[in-house]
Amino acid sequence: MKNLSQLALVLLLIFGYVSNSHAGLLIEPLVGFSYGKLNSELTGSSTDTSGIKGASYGGRLGYQNFGLQLGLDYLSSNMTYGADDNKFKTSEFGGFIGYEFPVLLRVYAGFVFSGTGEDVSDSTTTDIKGGTGPKIGVGLTLLPFLDFNVEYRSITYKEEDLGSGVNLNVDYNAVMVGFSLPFVL
Repeated sequence: MKNLSQLALVLLLIFGYVSNSHAGLLIEPLVGFSYGKLNSELTGSSTDTSGIKGASYGGRLGYQNFGLQLGLDYLSSNMTYGADDNKFKTSEFGGFIGYEFPVLLRVYAGFVFSGTGEDVSDSTTTDIKGGTGPKIGVGLTLLPFLDFNVEYRSITYKEEDLGSGVNLNVDYNAVMVGFSLPFVL
């Protein structure tokens, strides 16, 4: 009889804990400001390094269970660089994995597996593709549905054969400071 009551108590604790795990669909729109450094190099010419800054927006879609987060994310950035305010626009798709601690802190890491962009400088528009690279971040919950995030990303674009054997390599490292609204349904 004692073993049966202990088994019932253990099963009650397990089922009670599982039902309160808050597992479900993670939807997280985000907006922020990115700043960093842009390096671009055409074959046969010197490297151009400039500071870069501008607005970013996007979101994450995934699954969260017991604090573990896993899913896909999208980030679009409209940035400027150089003395002439040249434009650098990106659109990046990636995957992420993260963990939300019970103390209002979250850490995450991801990898951009598909990035495209557009570089507009000196009235010349260059489309770039093949952006890949890692990103890491940390989030702090300020209000029940508002997170303050700091994210670092390092993305490399390589465009080969733009014509006449010219290759373009673009690297940018940026820190994004922003806010997100994570919902777990």
